[in-house]
Amino acid sequence: MNEEERFDDIVARFEKMLKTNESYFFDLNDFLDIIDEYITLADYHMALKAVEIGLHQHQDSVDILLYKAEIYSFLDQLEKAEMVIAYIKQLEPDRLEIPMLEAELYSRSDKHLMAVEALKRALPLAEDKSEVYEMLTIEYFYLENYREALLTAHKTLHFDADNATALYNAITCYDLLDKTEEAIAFLEKHVDENPFSEVGWSLLGKKYLDTQDYEKALKALDYAIAIDDRFIGAYYDKAFAHTRLGNYDQAISCYERTLNIADPTAFAYYHIGKVYELMKSYAIAANFYLKALDEDPGHYKSWKKLIRIKMLEKQYESALDLTNKALEIVNNSELYALKALIFIKLNQIYKAIEAFEMAMKLGNPDLQAILMLSDLYKQTQQIDKFRNLLLEAKKRFPDSKEIQQRMQQK
Repeated sequence: MNEEERFDDIVARFEKMLKTNESYFFDLNDFLDIIDEYITLADYHMALKAVEIGLHQHQDSVDILLYKAEIYSFLDQLEKAEMVIAYIKQLEPDRLEIPMLEAELYSRSDKHLMAVEALKRALPLAEDKSEVYEMLTIEYFYLENYREALLTAHKTLHFDADNATALYNAITCYDLLDKTEEAIAFLEKHVDENPFSEVGWSLLGKKYLDTQDYEKALKALDYAIAIDDRFIGAYYDKAFAHTRLGNYDQAISCYERTLNIADPTAFAYYHIGKVYELMKSYAIAANFYLKALDEDPGHYKSWKKLIRIKMLEKQYESALDLTNKALEIVNNSELYALKALIFIKLNQIYKAIEAFEMAMKLGNPDLQAILMLSDLYKQTQQIDKFRNLLLEAKKRFPDSKEIQQRMQQK
């Protein structure tokens, strides 16, 4: 009997015992395996049953009690979990799992400073300190203490240089602290010491994109792809760099590569369409926007692009039909603003006003849409609406000269 068959047999015997009310003995490790299986399946009711029977057969087993506290935590029964942990402390106060579980409970109760203190108590007990430092980073994120989060992310990497989550956390901290140059220096050092870190090279490429150093970005991303030639994110970033450099064929090639690696996505088709649009190949671009919509009918950016192409070709009735189809699927303020522009082109001013007003109701429209609507109100002698719209707009755009100029008009 192999290990998997033995495990299945243990679980089957346990469930048979529950059904028949017979009493079978299981050793401690068997109970731990049974409980862990039910937790993995998120069957906490059965996990608790296994815990209670396990504690009856193996009284005061700290390992089972730790599972009990963990299950109560999953069930949001935090007071019960705390009571179990307090009892465990009396039996075996130096167990690493105690402060780790305490930190989890404090965090779930939004007591993040107490979670930090619990994790600090866990550090001297932990052999794998990277896990504790990673949890500390998350707690510092909750506290919006990004300097401490950065320090703990660095410490995580000190103990586990391959920890991708820690790398992402560190770069997030640098971003939140507005330290782009420091982030680049950190990543350059990291890939120098860990040349096979595809995540490190990818993040370095992203940082070079942020500083518009596209040639360096391409080199970094090429390293990431050389390490993992199925790294989809690196291909997307490489495509973006090529687009910025005007290397449109190479950009399309990168996006197409992602379609060969994984299932097609609206995101990829949309961006291929955008590149063809930059090349003024509008018919091909439109075809890719349609492919994006086949993948995701609610991808409103593709609808917008298709509508704008029709407007560019002065096919306003077709553009209006597309807009109406789009709005049947996704109720979006930008689409209503586009609809208003189409009505203006068709010289249907009151319908344009209605469309702009719908855009206002659905979201925070951009300044240009507000100004156009205000002009339409004035054109149709709706002076009260004209003034009220500008007064509200001034609260959002207090420095807008265009709003100020219109407010001064008689």
